[in-house]
Amino acid sequence: MSDRLKLFRKLMSAFEGSSNPQQAIDTGFYIDLPNNPVGEIARRVELRPSSVHLLLGGIGSGKTTQLLLATERLNQLEDIKAIYVDVTLYIDISELEIGKLIIIAALELLKLLDQEKVPYSKEYGENVKKLAYGYTETEMGLPISELLNSTTPFISLFSSQRNVTTHHKGLLEKRETENKFARAFSELSEHIKEEFGKEIMFLFDGLDRLGNSKIFSSSALEDVNQIQKCGYGITIVGSVFAAYIDREAIEKLDCYSYYLPYLDIGEDEKAYEFFAGILAKRDSDNFITPQARLSLISNSGGVLRDLMSLAQSSIEEAYFDGSDNIESVHVEKAIWSLTRSKVAGLTKEGLETIKQILAGKNFFPQTPEDIELLVGGYILEYRFPYRRFAIHPVIVKYASAQITASVVNG
Repeated sequence: MSDRLKLFRKLMSAFEGSSNPQQAIDTGFYIDLPNNPVGEIARRVELRPSSVHLLLGGIGSGKTTQLLLATERLNQLEDIKAIYVDVTLYIDISELEIGKLIIIAALELLKLLDQEKVPYSKEYGENVKKLAYGYTETEMGLPISELLNSTTPFISLFSSQRNVTTHHKGLLEKRETENKFARAFSELSEHIKEEFGKEIMFLFDGLDRLGNSKIFSSSALEDVNQIQKCGYGITIVGSVFAAYIDREAIEKLDCYSYYLPYLDIGEDEKAYEFFAGILAKRDSDNFITPQARLSLISNSGGVLRDLMSLAQSSIEEAYFDGSDNIESVHVEKAIWSLTRSKVAGLTKEGLETIKQILAGKNFFPQTPEDIELLVGGYILEYRFPYRRFAIHPVIVKYASAQITASVVNG
């Protein structure tokens, strides 16, 4: 393997943080977000272990990393056990319904008891697993229609009975009756309190990917309420949809709410320095030129995931180009690659709204279509140093090109 290939593989690996935040933490690449909520969440959990925390924000704003850091910090306390749970590893998030978070929490509790070698009744475990995954039972018998219509003597019918197999679907397959899983979780919780000796905090990740806000408010938040009633703390992530559409449901929930906005690199010097620090830490040998770094930061729009994506694409372009450094020309190619991936989901109506904003129209999200532009990352919301909305830089390039083409074509 050539030294150049080793170098570029190392660089690519250094910018894998967007797909694996835990790796960024473990390898020492993580840098604290300006005004990050981890410390605040941890301090409040220290005082109220069974409290509920709702972390809202756009995709790529760093919510998963914050949950992982909060888990790590809380587990340093002697009397608290924090359990990070990626809900998408259990279910298709679009199929979330009442009870599924509860049964996932119960499965995580069983896993914890096994890991800590805490004894518990097999009945608890079997009950929870049956409700989660379903079960099959086989009985001797004939369908009732055959018994009623048969002229065969009863004793002959009895001796010729065949097995009847019935499969009872579990909650993770389809919805079960609420009282069953609530009761099973409550019984398991009572046992946990008696045997484990620590306060437990669940940190549920993945729910920000829900495209239907009603599912979040009617299912996820209902389960959160039930889990808290059993004495557990919960931290749960939610999307921009939740922040704007589910306000009423959130206000009814006894919880602390945090919003993780994108970083305003154009107006906040600390935000810009944070992004510059990320590039400096992951490219300590300065293979990315100063001008290329400037372009990466400004075109990321203050979105962590987009910064990582642009950096990796730029490294690829430099490698294919035979260059030993990542130059501005490579970043430009990466920018158009990111643009193409983003505009693939942009509707004609959304593009028209963006063109109107570029022409000077004020924007404040009020309609579902407006919020879709926020969820898709076409328009970015900043809240520090002051609240404002801005079109993502790569979308500005695309929309401006569309406007220019329209003018030229008459």
